[in-house]
Amino acid sequence: MNPYNRAFNSMRTWLAVHSLSLLLLSVPVESVLAAGSPPVVDTGASKVLAFPAKDLTLFGHATDPENDPLRVTWSMLSGPASVKFSAPWALATTVTFATTGTYVFQLAVSDGTSNVTTSVTVTVNPASSQTAFYVDPTFTGTGNGTAVSPWKSFEDGNPNQTAQWNAINSALATNDVIIYFTARKAGSDTAEEIVGTVNVKRTDKSSHRLTLDGMSKYNTNDASPSWSDYTGTSKMRIRGNRTNGSPIYFSLGWYDGDPFFQQWNGGQGGKLDYVTVRGFEVTGIAGRITWGGSYSVLEYIWSHDVTDEGAPVQLAAAVNDFPNCVDMGKSRDITIRNILVERVIGEGLYIAGTYLLTRYGGCPSYGNTHSDILIEGNTIRYAGANGDEGDGIDLKAGLMNVTVRNNVVENPYSPGGGGHALVAEGVFSGKTNYLIEGNRFSGGTGSGMMLIGQDGTVVRNNVVYNMASAGIRSDADGGFGCRNMEIYNNTVYGNQGGGISINATNGIKVSNNLVFGNSSGGNSSGSSNISSDYNFWAPSKASWSEGAHSIIQTNTSGITKSPASGDFHLVSGSPAVDKGANLSATGFETALDGIFRPQQAAWDIGAYELGTSLPPSPPTSLQLVGGE
Repeated sequence: MNPYNRAFNSMRTWLAVHSLSLLLLSVPVESVLAAGSPPVVDTGASKVLAFPAKDLTLFGHATDPENDPLRVTWSMLSGPASVKFSAPWALATTVTFATTGTYVFQLAVSDGTSNVTTSVTVTVNPASSQTAFYVDPTFTGTGNGTAVSPWKSFEDGNPNQTAQWNAINSALATNDVIIYFTARKAGSDTAEEIVGTVNVKRTDKSSHRLTLDGMSKYNTNDASPSWSDYTGTSKMRIRGNRTNGSPIYFSLGWYDGDPFFQQWNGGQGGKLDYVTVRGFEVTGIAGRITWGGSYSVLEYIWSHDVTDEGAPVQLAAAVNDFPNCVDMGKSRDITIRNILVERVIGEGLYIAGTYLLTRYGGCPSYGNTHSDILIEGNTIRYAGANGDEGDGIDLKAGLMNVTVRNNVVENPYSPGGGGHALVAEGVFSGKTNYLIEGNRFSGGTGSGMMLIGQDGTVVRNNVVYNMASAGIRSDADGGFGCRNMEIYNNTVYGNQGGGISINATNGIKVSNNLVFGNSSGGNSSGSSNISSDYNFWAPSKASWSEGAHSIIQTNTSGITKSPASGDFHLVSGSPAVDKGANLSATGFETALDGIFRPQQAAWDIGAYELGTSLPPSPPTSLQLVGGE
């Protein structure tokens, strides 16, 4: 089928779905309810973004009274220019803007019978709309924070720190604030450097956003400052060291809500809302980033060669350790996007909440913790290379509505066990609502994914290879097992602990997975209600009962282009082509690289689809169909 016919058929399907929505609106309410109640959908409050930041996260929410599978579509109803969605098929998506103005976005959710829509307004302001302050460590004069006289020192403990933060907090009371740190030296395209800690001491409690930006501008003249826009690769470098007698060290961010550390920090810290930290290089013995709060964004960070003090990028917990269990505050609407972490101590990215069990210091009675978290487009290499537990992405207990998308985790290392690319401890009750899609995990000393306490988690379109343990593993910790999971269209290769391992799980669907070249297909222990079909297994299948459409063969060649070098695109004639089930009803129609499914007669098995055609955009003229 050529791309034009595919696009036409996709458009025809779109028309059919929305025509059904119009028909449903004309049917008596009793008849609609008889077929099932419609989904409940919301998009939250309106949002504001100010340049130079160009990316904004939309968090949608949708539940269905009958737990029907839901199809999700984000689209733009109005706006001055086109935008780019990172994942218009998912509840959490990044929108990238090129033009300021007012935009209205629609979230449409269908359960196959009802189509429900709602919308959210986003205002994108120019950079000039913010109150700006400036920092340049090599300015030769005495600075006051203006463009012509930037602050020379901004590290914790500098003699002007109190006056600096008084000025910033005063400005935040009436407007958004941005602090520009020069991204490079005036005379050469190399990073400027601050040695010490950039400690965010926000006290203003308004919803005005505070942005620390180390990548967008630079001072062209140290003696007579003049600031220019910057598009190069250098970033303001923050080199963490051990100063000020701190009991715990970090180089960028603020202390969490733990009363002990706030007391040490003069009462500063805790959950600071509406803060964006973007475009810094962070390194050194204490080169950590710690933060916590709602509506927070961490993006375009390079964290590398951190040698002490724990996980280099860490979101604060919601409750401190057992037995005190002091409530430090739940956060929501958290984005970690486009950061690079290399050669560090501990976990690469650590999202704290609490722990499942008190023996680990957890506070199970506190219940679930943070929610609405997007982890997208990050690269983590050699977590744990400098010691401690080296998981790539570590999601602690109680987190809800988490999306882990398009991340690369390579060679997580832990000599004492662990070293998983992704570990997630799940929730105490209710739905996890995790979506793990489009990631590449490889080369670690543990599993590709270690999933515990999951309920309603979807794992799709991932590539997991060359891990020392299982590729994808569900399991339990204490009494917290998994249920209602879906594992679709993943490619799992060369893992020494088996391809897919299902343990302590009640209710899981396994379809369209390409599982080959592993030490075994996979195993199951203490699990029930496993529905598995349309998978490809070689040289051996998993231990559970497999459906009639699955392929089991001993030959592992001629399937993908070059598994030894990590290229898992299907080759022409691969036995995985056209052998998958159509899973569009579960909410996605694209492969890992964005290729539309199907390209030929049927879906392919695995994370990739053989072909080149991208999916057509939905027609904007139909976006008003349905009702809020």
